[in-house]
Amino acid sequence: MTITTSLSSDGRVYNFTLSGEFEINQSLQIQDLINSVPDSVRYIRLDMKDVTRIDTSIFSTLLLLYHDKDSSLNIEVFNCDKVLAQRLTLAGLNRLITIRMSEDAALKVAKPVEAESDKLDKK
Repeated sequence: MTITTSLSSDGRVYNFTLSGEFEINQSLQIQDLINSVPDSVRYIRLDMKDVTRIDTSIFSTLLLLYHDKDSSLNIEVFNCDKVLAQRLTLAGLNRLITIRMSEDAALKVAKPVEAESDKLDKK
């Protein structure tokens, strides 16, 4: 797994871009990076677009991130595939952080609904 970080020019947004396979070792690496986030940061974004595999250690990482940082900090996990978005939601993390599916995943979810509505329109 590769983890790239960047800080916005105003120092308020900290971005994590993850790619590859996410396992417990990367969870510890992300926790170390989280501990180095400047106090000026108000928004942490984790881009999961290029993550190919993920284990359950992501849950503890996100919970630690939420609990270790100031309550005024907003956390967003975005570009999730459908399965990851569902797992994060089932774990209740959607009550603590923002979870957004990737556009491709959202379109795949929407297609069956569109197909059903097309059937109804034809009747």
